[in-house]
Amino acid sequence: MKKKILIHSCCAPCSTFVYKALLDDGFALSGFFYNPNIHGVKEYRRRLESMKRWAKIEKIRIIIPEYDIKDYFESLLKYEREHHRAIERDKKRRCAVCFALRLRLTAEFAKKKKYDFFTTTLLVSPYQNQSLLWQIGSDIGAEVGVDFYFRDFRKGYLASRHLARTNKLYQQNYCGCVYSLDEKGRE
Repeated sequence: MKKKILIHSCCAPCSTFVYKALLDDGFALSGFFYNPNIHGVKEYRRRLESMKRWAKIEKIRIIIPEYDIKDYFESLLKYEREHHRAIERDKKRRCAVCFALRLRLTAEFAKKKKYDFFTTTLLVSPYQNQSLLWQIGSDIGAEVGVDFYFRDFRKGYLASRHLARTNKLYQQNYCGCVYSLDEKGRE
């Protein structure tokens, strides 16, 4: 029997290579599109529609929890209250809070629905902190009781971009949060 894996899917382009690699490895997989960090409803919908298209092409089930950007900002504010420090200008901590928010809900859903593993398509991006993702995913997996599947998918990043272009998937140029949009604007 195939092992079941739930994949937190940040966007369609990053999902292309990761889904194919995990299917090739023999996993039964489902996508989990939970990204309350995405700034702007219009942007969120563009990414969601692209994700739905990719899932349909690959015949993969995708779970879509409700989008509420308040989840993202509340997690940042909670961090600030607990640690007595502003997080706005601290990219590493801000990303850690965002990763934890998205991976926790993914892990909890995976546990509830009896998946063997959970992982994230963020692992394909050379722009994301791999060791931070591994640490957060592993810690959450241990707390929740479902294994985090870590694999460095970055070698497939260019292939993911090619697959996205070939399939005419929307390719955004920032991670999604308002802070990354602002940082992109300053470049």
